[in-house]
Amino acid sequence: MDSRYIKAVAAVTPAPVGATLMKTGQTTSYRTGDDGDFEAGRATSFTVLASNNPFGNTNRFTDELGGQTYTKNIVIDWSTYNGTNVLGISRIAIPTGNTWNQAIDNSLSYSIGSFTTGWRLPNIKEIFNLMNFANDQNNLLNYSPLNLSSSGRVYWSSTTNLAATTQAYLLNNVGVMNLAAKTTSVAFTYFPVRTFTVNGTTLT
Repeated sequence: MDSRYIKAVAAVTPAPVGATLMKTGQTTSYRTGDDGDFEAGRATSFTVLASNNPFGNTNRFTDELGGQTYTKNIVIDWSTYNGTNVLGISRIAIPTGNTWNQAIDNSLSYSIGSFTTGWRLPNIKEIFNLMNFANDQNNLLNYSPLNLSSSGRVYWSSTTNLAATTQAYLLNNVGVMNLAAKTTSVAFTYFPVRTFTVNGTTLT
């Protein structure tokens, strides 16, 4: 084939942008055309990747060492890996009674082992991405290894409502998004997350 043609095609073919959304985890179909019928989304299943993570396995979730012991209660979500960074989650939910500002401040000062900086409050999409809709409605975050959910929990996100900036978005453990005044503290909890840099099999 003429090399000039190959170069011309390469010049107009755009590089891939972004990625397909993750599957919800729902595999039971209740009618043709529903989520369980199509199972649309990336990965083989909610917890199994379509290709290997840097540790050479297809586990969506591992600890920071690539295993599944979680001795530091850090869960790495390889569905968020972009070749450089990956999202890590503290699977210890902070007790209820924190305002939005307290949740942000406490997340920024959070520390686990050698990971003493870089923690933050997750945004609303980061929380929603962790919900497994294969579980019953009261336990969308209560699956191994996350085990975050319990009945009635409502999680602060770092995302502000632009229509009323004194409010922030929350997501409860049944998958319902809501809004609350940032000064509210009753019954609201949170969990910190951290963006890890990946170098081979070393996370920093």
